Amino acid sequence: MEQRVNIKFCFKLGRTATETHELLMKAYGVDAVSKKCVFEWFKRFRDGKEDVKDEPRSGRPPTSTTPDNIERVRRMLADDRRLSLRMIAEELKISLDSVSNIIHEHLQKRKKKVYAFPTLLRSSNV
Repeated sequence: MEQRVNIKFCFKLGRTATETHELLMKAYGVDAVSKKCVFEWFKRFRDGKEDVKDEPRSGRPPTSTTPDNIERVRRMLADDRRLSLRMIAEELKISLDSVSNIIHEHLQKRKKKVYAFPTLLRSSNV
């Protein structure tokens, strides 16, 4: 927010976006906003938008992690524990990330490591 106010100040003084970005780099170093961001704010100010606050958004994005989907994943795993994330995602038509989140965060399931030990070949086994 602070840097946006500084960008607006430089814009009002008639500085260019490039000059403004150089000043921000001197003042904030690695924490300065990107040059692209400065240009975007300059465009907003040129278009007559004076507010430096973010524009309101429609809310939280839709999610597939619903109680219904959690229960469906739980039932699928109860029927067949060998199902892959991809198989579950395709069956329920939700993303792999959502399936992974449901399994690990909501159902508290973890993948077990399986170790295979080779058997010794003996003349009696051959």
